[in-house]
Amino acid sequence: MLFGVCIGLAGCAVSLAPKFDQHIVDNLTGTSTDVFQLLAEVSGGTTNSDYDKRDSKYNQLIGKLESLVLQINARPVPNNKTVNKIIAKANEGLKKRGVSTLISAGDTSPSATALKNVASNIAKMKDTDKKQGVTAFEVQVFKGNIELFFDQALTYERFLSE
Repeated sequence: MLFGVCIGLAGCAVSLAPKFDQHIVDNLTGTSTDVFQLLAEVSGGTTNSDYDKRDSKYNQLIGKLESLVLQINARPVPNNKTVNKIIAKANEGLKKRGVSTLISAGDTSPSATALKNVASNIAKMKDTDKKQGVTAFEVQVFKGNIELFFDQALTYERFLSE
């Protein structure tokens, strides 16, 4: 009887962390490329007089980021020791590179939170660009924040594959 229970339990796969999703990582990587291309295009600064040329690009990027947040949050994220360990490992990797760490387990998925911050920075940059244009310095500030948040999201998502 005990042997039968053990065999039965061994056949049940219990997921203690969100499943690694290559599609999410691929979309995250592609979207980060698109965002950094926009940042490169405006790296010298902009004026609001030609903002209309960039409006659809901003909207496209914000839409992609919000879609990724939705996909990531659609995965069940249990609050347990395994998730805590994954976040701790990801945080260790980020700390070694001098990057600020992820949110703690039990909150929204850390990668979704990071992408919400990317989308927020893009939206702020869009609003500033529309009102007055952005200076080269402002672009660098936005880029620094965005790079940090993309690093957090990619690091967490890739640690799920381990």
